[in-house]
Amino acid sequence: MKFNSIITNIKIGFSITVVLFIVVFIAFVKYSNHEDLKQVSHSYATIQTHLFTNRLESDEVIEYVQSLNFELVAEHPPILDKATNKIGGKGFESIESDGNYYLLIHAPHFRLMFKDLNVHEKNYYGYIFFGILFASFIFIYFWIIRALQPLKTLKNEIQRFANGDLDINCKSENKDEIAEIANEFEGAVKKIKLLLESRQLFLRTIMHELKTPIAKGRIVSELIDDEKQKKRIITIFEKLNYQIDDFAKIEQIVSNNYTPHIYPCKINKIIEKSCEMLMLDSKENILIQLNADRSINADIELIALAVKNLLDNGLKYSSDAKVRIIAQENSLDIISHGAPLQKPLEEYYKPFHNESQGKNHGMGLGLYIVHAILKMHKMELEYKHQDDQNIFSLIYFH
Repeated sequence: MKFNSIITNIKIGFSITVVLFIVVFIAFVKYSNHEDLKQVSHSYATIQTHLFTNRLESDEVIEYVQSLNFELVAEHPPILDKATNKIGGKGFESIESDGNYYLLIHAPHFRLMFKDLNVHEKNYYGYIFFGILFASFIFIYFWIIRALQPLKTLKNEIQRFANGDLDINCKSENKDEIAEIANEFEGAVKKIKLLLESRQLFLRTIMHELKTPIAKGRIVSELIDDEKQKKRIITIFEKLNYQIDDFAKIEQIVSNNYTPHIYPCKINKIIEKSCEMLMLDSKENILIQLNADRSINADIELIALAVKNLLDNGLKYSSDAKVRIIAQENSLDIISHGAPLQKPLEEYYKPFHNESQGKNHGMGLGLYIVHAILKMHKMELEYKHQDDQNIFSLIYFH
C-alpha cells in the first residue's frame, strides 16, 4: 500500500471516519435506549405510586398490573442476566432486555416481575439523521474517488510517455484542474514529439549525407599507389563510417527507439568486439585477463559499444596510455593509471559533460552512452580510485 498516494490517504481517512461514525452511532443507540427507558420508567412510577398508596397484597398487585396489559414473569434471573439497561425507583426497577421492557416490583414480603406488553413509541429522528449522514459520507467518498480517477489515467499515460511511447492521448473534456493539467501535458507531448521528429530527421539527414563523401573517399583511396598510405586512409574512412553507425545506434538508444536483441554472449567475444570497434593500429596497449569464462544475457552490439567507450576513455586519460581488462565472476573491470575523477560518477552520466582541456578530450558523451546502455540491460557501473588506478567495474551479476 502506498501511503503517499492521495487516493490511499482518502481511503484511510474515510475508514477512520466510518469507524468513528460507528462508535458515535453505538453511543447514540445506547443513549437513545436509556432515554426511552426513562420515559417508560415515568409510567412505571405512576403504577408503583398507586401500589404503595393502596398497600396492595401480592395477589392484588398481580391482578392490577395485569389489567394494565402486563404479563407476569415467573423466572427473574435469566431476564436480569441479559438486561442491557436498568433504571431504579422507589420500590421498583425499569428493565430493558432483548428489546422488551420489564417492571420489577420490590415489596417487603414479595418480589414480582412483569413483562410490558404495551407499545411504546420511540423517537426515530436520531436514527434518520445518522442514516442521512452516513449516506452523505458514502456519496462524498465515491464522488471524490470518481473525481480523482482521471489522475490514474494521466499517470498511466505519463508512464507510457516515459517509456518512449509518444502516441498517447490524455486530453480531457472536463473543466476541473486535473483536466487542465492533462490538457497542458497533452500539448507539451505534441511539442516534444515534433521536436524529437525534427531532431531525428536532422540527425539522419546529416548521417546520410556524410555517408556519401565517406564512400567516395573510400573508393578514391583505392587509387593510391603507396600501400602504407592507402591502408592508413582506408582505415580512417572505415573508422568514420563505423562511428556514424555508432551515432545512429546511440540516437536510437537515447530516444528509446531501439529494441535490444538479448541473448547469451561470451565475455571474451564482447571484449574482442569492443577492441575491434576501437580500430587501433596496435592492441599492445590493451592487456586482457580472463579470470572467468562466463556468458551474460545482452545485446552484444550495445554491450560491446559500452565496453569500447570505457576502453577509449581509459586509453585517452591514462598516464601511460595503457589499459587492463579483467573479466571477473560478476564484473568486467577496466583499469588504467591516472588521476581520480574530480566529481562523483553520476555527474559524468550527463551528456556533453567534459572537464578535460587536453588534446584528447572529446564531447563528454562516453559515460553518458555507457550509462544508457547499462540501464537498458539493468546492469550497473561502479568506480573507485585505488593505488593510483582508475577502476571502472561493469557489474553484470549481483
